[in-house]
Amino acid sequence: MLLNSIILAAALQASPIQPLLDNALEVASDAGSYVTYFNEDGTYTTNVGISGTWQVADNELCVTRSTGESGCAPIESGLALGSSWTAPNAATGAMVTYTIIARD
Repeated sequence: MLLNSIILAAALQASPIQPLLDNALEVASDAGSYVTYFNEDGTYTTNVGISGTWQVADNELCVTRSTGESGCAPIESGLALGSSWTAPNAATGAMVTYTIIARD
């Protein structure tokens, strides 16, 4: 078990998802915005009550909401605090702007 945790931690350190684990992800659209917090255990929560699980598959971040919606989106390379890009929401398909912000 400890070895698996060490291997997972090493893989995450080398992964482009690490900035999302260290920080938070603001998801904004014309309808409003919310903040997503990704956790190293493969779960995520938001400040608006959305939660679910995430995984990385074939250089894509795949999410599954607790309500069943799911989808994948490419992971941008070179992400850092303040990075911002527009892409479809992985769970809903709606176009949104993602911004990496400091985790509270």
